[in-house]
Amino acid sequence: MLRIIRFIFGYVIFSATGCFPERFMNLTARYGICLWNVKKNKNTFTASAMASEYKTLRKIAKKSSMKIKLSEKRGLIFITKKYKSRKGIPIGILCFFVIIYFLSLHIWNIDIKGNNSIEENEICSLLSELSIESGTLKNKIDTSSIERMAMNRFSNISWFSVNIRGCNLEIELKEKITPPELVEKETPCNIKSTSDAHITRMEVYSGTAEVKNGDAVVKGQLLVNGIVEDSFGKNILQHADAKIFATTIKTLKESTDLNSTEEVATGKVIKRKYIKILSLKFPLTLTPIPKGNFKRKIKKNNIKVAKASLPITMYKEYWEEFAKKKKIFTKDEACSITKENLKKREELELKNIKIQKKDTLEKIIDNKYYIIATYNCEENIATKEPILLE
Repeated sequence: MLRIIRFIFGYVIFSATGCFPERFMNLTARYGICLWNVKKNKNTFTASAMASEYKTLRKIAKKSSMKIKLSEKRGLIFITKKYKSRKGIPIGILCFFVIIYFLSLHIWNIDIKGNNSIEENEICSLLSELSIESGTLKNKIDTSSIERMAMNRFSNISWFSVNIRGCNLEIELKEKITPPELVEKETPCNIKSTSDAHITRMEVYSGTAEVKNGDAVVKGQLLVNGIVEDSFGKNILQHADAKIFATTIKTLKESTDLNSTEEVATGKVIKRKYIKILSLKFPLTLTPIPKGNFKRKIKKNNIKVAKASLPITMYKEYWEEFAKKKKIFTKDEACSITKENLKKREELELKNIKIQKKDTLEKIIDNKYYIIATYNCEENIATKEPILLE
């Protein structure tokens, strides 16, 4: 710390020659002057002192019959005097600090964490509606209003946090994990049918069965009653629990156009580059935006020094050309495509259902190839519905 102070205020290195160096040293101590780096060589010694005390040292040297000679000047005060005539240097330093201060008032990087199902572009679109982007003044950002708007916009967010750290706008969110709809065991409930069906077997754990094996039921019909009669003949409410297995009939329908139009990439790709500094865009290529049926992809690269993001972003645009092409399918090709689409729907919609029998009907209507599949299934049709008391 002492070295820094000496450098800022400046110090000198001098040499003293004479017969009474001891008297010179005693007088400097009496005047409260501190000398350092004292080195003696016969009748001469060298030392360092603060620049502001050198005039006093000359008076002391005269009193003690010593001669002192200035050897070197060091420190910030002498450096600034050296470049005093060069006005551009202090002006440049001043401008540097003014620019740094001005840049520190803005947000230059937006960091989004915790989003899985929500696209980053959706969050950026929300920020754009609030006029928040790279280069926005910090004092114009209301973090609480962003959080409220985000919670209202995205229903699958459990919490949303916005923080300003330095020139970074940090957004952290937690998406909801949707639990299955369950009725608590303490809640009185009935069991109803999820679809039209024909009951094959029943496993009733609690409640009063309102149907039996072999009965035909319709969707929404009461299967097991949560109101039961106790040993005293009184009706009590209970949480009904049961598995009701029944045969159901389900139908899936898929179709494929025999004559269709699809977009096919021609292989022509136009590349454009530009750089964004602060809020200004500077093109790096002279290629204009292409006209026609093009689709654009953008790659963005933030320039960083160490781990700090600079307000400089490199953009690369890829414009890919597409042409509409008529596609004519044969009957076999249309059949294969339709069956593949039907299989995907089966895996999605009939995932937890046991298929006992499957019948398909294939036909061509209005230049479309149809497959209509009918399934005889066995599934648990029981669903719990709370008993609402008024």
